[in-house]
Amino acid sequence: MGVKNLETSRLIIRSTRKEDTDFCLDIWLDEEMGKYLSDPPREKANDTYLEWKENVEIYDGCYYFVAVSKETGNYIGTCSAIPSQDKSLWDLGYAIHKNYWRQGYATEMIKALIDFCHGNGAKKITAPVAQENIGSNAVLKKLNFYIEKEGTFKKSGTDIIYDEYVYTLILE
Repeated sequence: MGVKNLETSRLIIRSTRKEDTDFCLDIWLDEEMGKYLSDPPREKANDTYLEWKENVEIYDGCYYFVAVSKETGNYIGTCSAIPSQDKSLWDLGYAIHKNYWRQGYATEMIKALIDFCHGNGAKKITAPVAQENIGSNAVLKKLNFYIEKEGTFKKSGTDIIYDEYVYTLILE
């Protein structure tokens, strides 16, 4: 994809490579870590995920990143940014491995994503979050996002429907 690494005080956030995909899916498809994501439980995951693993390094309208600790080299989490066609609106997604919850990594990662989006033309950033995901709601509020609208989403492969907030950040 050719995207330059994003760096924070503790993290290197880089484009996802094929060798990173098992880590990504371990979070997204995990019962606990992926609970509030739209991705299905592991046993319901389909060929879409196998295709994604093979093609992750080819830009398909979404920038996929992994966050790695500068100190240890350990994977910390995943994040993504999806621009509108004119790149004025970007939608964010993110997940932190449970071993690193409540340590400020989500805040650090999202700040870096905001800078990345802004540097690439973003005027507005959105982030959908399950209403009952207390940690994620707190992080976005701390970063000055506000709730623009409410809705619902269905967890793929299940009958689970979550109420969601769509958070927005307006950039100058």
